[in-house]
Amino acid sequence: MGKAGAAAPLVLEDAHAWLVEVVAGTPVPTFVIDAGHRVTHWNRALEVVTGIPAADVVGTSRAWVPFYAAPRPVMADLIIDGTMEREVEHYYAGKYRRSAVVDGAWEAEDFFPHFPDGGKWLSFTATALHDCAGRVVGAVETLRDITQEKRAEQARRESEHRLAEIVDGCPVPLFVIDETHKVTHWNRACEAIIGVPAPEMLGTSDQWRAFYPFARPVMADLVADGNDENAISLLYSGKYHPSALIPGAWEALDHFPHFRAGERWLAFTAAPLKGLDGSNAGAVETLQDVTAQKLYEARLSHQATHDELTGLANRVLLTDRLTHALTHARRDGSLLALVFIDLDHFKVVNDTLGHRVGDELVRAVARRIAASVREGDTVARIGGDEFVVLLCAPESEDVVAEIVTRLIAEVSRPVMVEGHELCVGCSVGIALYPRDGGDSATLLMHADAAMYRAKDSGRSTFHFFTPEMNQRATERLGLERDLRHALDREELRLLFQPQVDLASGRVVGAEALLRWDHPREGLVMPSRFIPVAEETGLIVPIGRWVLEQACRLGHAWAVDAGRSLRISVNLSPRQFRAKGLAREVETILQAHGGGHLCLELELTEGTVMHDPEEAAAILRALKGMGVRLSMDDFGTGYSSLAYLRDFPFDMIKIDRSFVDSLHRGRGGEAIVRAVVGLARSLDLGVIAEGVETEAQKDFLTREGCDEMQGFLFSRPIPAGAFLNLLRTAAT
Repeated sequence: MGKAGAAAPLVLEDAHAWLVEVVAGTPVPTFVIDAGHRVTHWNRALEVVTGIPAADVVGTSRAWVPFYAAPRPVMADLIIDGTMEREVEHYYAGKYRRSAVVDGAWEAEDFFPHFPDGGKWLSFTATALHDCAGRVVGAVETLRDITQEKRAEQARRESEHRLAEIVDGCPVPLFVIDETHKVTHWNRACEAIIGVPAPEMLGTSDQWRAFYPFARPVMADLVADGNDENAISLLYSGKYHPSALIPGAWEALDHFPHFRAGERWLAFTAAPLKGLDGSNAGAVETLQDVTAQKLYEARLSHQATHDELTGLANRVLLTDRLTHALTHARRDGSLLALVFIDLDHFKVVNDTLGHRVGDELVRAVARRIAASVREGDTVARIGGDEFVVLLCAPESEDVVAEIVTRLIAEVSRPVMVEGHELCVGCSVGIALYPRDGGDSATLLMHADAAMYRAKDSGRSTFHFFTPEMNQRATERLGLERDLRHALDREELRLLFQPQVDLASGRVVGAEALLRWDHPREGLVMPSRFIPVAEETGLIVPIGRWVLEQACRLGHAWAVDAGRSLRISVNLSPRQFRAKGLAREVETILQAHGGGHLCLELELTEGTVMHDPEEAAAILRALKGMGVRLSMDDFGTGYSSLAYLRDFPFDMIKIDRSFVDSLHRGRGGEAIVRAVVGLARSLDLGVIAEGVETEAQKDFLTREGCDEMQGFLFSRPIPAGAFLNLLRTAAT
């Protein structure tokens, strides 16, 4: 007997009934088969899952019916037959495993499409049932409906796949790291820009290898670690800032010279990734290739600070470096030299051979200057044929002189350009800090003044600055300032020198000569102010005024005299090359021409030889308006006779230097005779200027010269005096 209140042991029948109730009532879908494969139990939970009532299968050997369309063993059948090891792969290929919980049990999962609601995923476990002797007397199989789990898993995989596709197909280069810094995504755009394929990066923590030659964190690593700004500042000093769009993100810009895909500038943004609970889940870094922009900015910067023709520093960069050099010189008490270089005879090359040859010559000279100075010195081109060299901390003034002497010798060597052997020297001016000035503008002005002194001293030499040069430079600046107002203040005057026919002695015309009646200095000769006007461009409006005044007066004189009268006006090179010259002349002639007035334009050989083809077109247009053309200072330039033959000139003017050499044993007679003969052969008229003696006049008359002008007949005279001369000659 047992103790009072103790449960009585179940008899066999009661135990069986109790077991049946347990199986039937368990919420786990379960069925049992005996050793003959007959279904002995099919609980209510299994009825719900399969939709098959127990009455349809209990007592039968068709446990497969709810699951498969044709007879085949279920997992419990294989256990009873002892064929699980041999046949499980055939029936459950890739979908089975041994149970990790129950010894001898097997687990599998499969999809059953014919079940309600579009089919079900079932996970099932089968294990053998043994009697007291250990013999297999049946098998129990439990099932679990994992459809929702599978669908959730499928949805998750679909979501991950879609995300991976989005990331991989995104045109923005990007990569992702997890909280352990392993690379989880490395898209195709990232592969293209960096040149590193995804398989080399995915699953590794070596993302630095794609960017740097040594191990160091990338921005994503720093963001994933919690945005330590000190670490970010250390690695991206001066090149980073917090994102204005994404909280917790950082942006930076850096240069990557070692990419497999080639050198790149990248702008990149790294943003943190958070889990559902807000914890750190890694970081995403996006990249933007800004190489083209940076190269464009570099080109713009180079263009802004360098000379386009030579590649040397320009005035902007020179000023910047000079300012820094002065700062160091003041601090260190060191010497500094500014060397101003102007090429000698460059204008002759430009005017005779054209700009293309001139440009090539400038490039060759630039290379020679750069090779003549020390490493670290600055060579700049600041004008057409003007260069400046900044010599930093030379040991002494003697060292400066040695460098400049070497530079002059190098520049003076012949240069071959397009088959022409060209020889140009240079005139050099030197200003020293602190002796000659304490700022960049003063030093540059003083070096310029010293250069002009070198030119006046015979060229191909150098001069150091002196206070007297400063006075001259100041005067020139004042002259330029006053000249800009000379037209408005009506300070310019025209004088006229008569031109006389040698055969008849009759006045046939006059050359208009410009003078400046300066309010303080009085009469300023053209030799002082015309070069300034030419350099500054003021010669264009001044030349227009001369043309208009000369034609206006000439027309009035021709009408008064009742006969033809020629008025000669000089055209400067810059005025001749100015756009719209022919149209301007046409407008003036329409207003003041006609009648007996004949306008003659005088041009030097260098003016027309600057660009012979263009010059010929302009001259033909002028000839078409009835304008006469005269070549001034003939024989002093470098013109080609072949071009002279093709230009539509009417007259050659013999330069006063040749006339002055007559009867002085310097071959003047031969030169004049040759010029007159050449003119005759080309059917051109000849006029000699600077005739001051009867002997000169008689020689010119005998040789067949047509006309003359000079002090022998008349000095340049005002307009009123010339009109009186015409009236007197007429009577």
